[in-house]
Amino acid sequence: METDEELFRRARQGDLAAFDQLYLRHERRLFGFILRLLGDRADAEEIFHDVFLSAFKARDVQLEEARFAAWIYRIARNACANKVRSRRRGANALFKLGEEEPPVASAEDLLREEQRTLAVASAVEKLPQTLASVFHLRTSGLSYEDIAAALGIPIGTVKSRMHALVQHLRGELDHDL
Repeated sequence: METDEELFRRARQGDLAAFDQLYLRHERRLFGFILRLLGDRADAEEIFHDVFLSAFKARDVQLEEARFAAWIYRIARNACANKVRSRRRGANALFKLGEEEPPVASAEDLLREEQRTLAVASAVEKLPQTLASVFHLRTSGLSYEDIAAALGIPIGTVKSRMHALVQHLRGELDHDL
């Protein structure tokens, strides 16, 4: 079985079958990662396709230092951050014009989840951005090495953030449950 990096090299040379294989390998987990970051299915679908389009267009990328998975998750994380900033600017502009209140999380969405899932989601929402990024990347199946590459930080920092993340979630869950 070819590695992601080998498939990416072939895709860059115009091999659409290799690109399709990469897409299928990463579709489910990457889309889930994006959906968790954005919380909106339509936005997640748009960003997901934009990420793969960006990857397909990236002809000059060398993956010696970072694996394909880490690289594609970095693209996705950055695209999601841009989308969130865009949403905030739009919501703030509408609010200032008095046309609409800033968007609020739907109570219906929260009621559908089980009590424990709600507690975890609430605890994750309280995470600082540095820990939230580690959480979302790890729950998407990335290794510590891939997380380090995706975030552009040393692996020791990933491990310390993971430890802080676990401590934070334990504290929140013990408090909520």
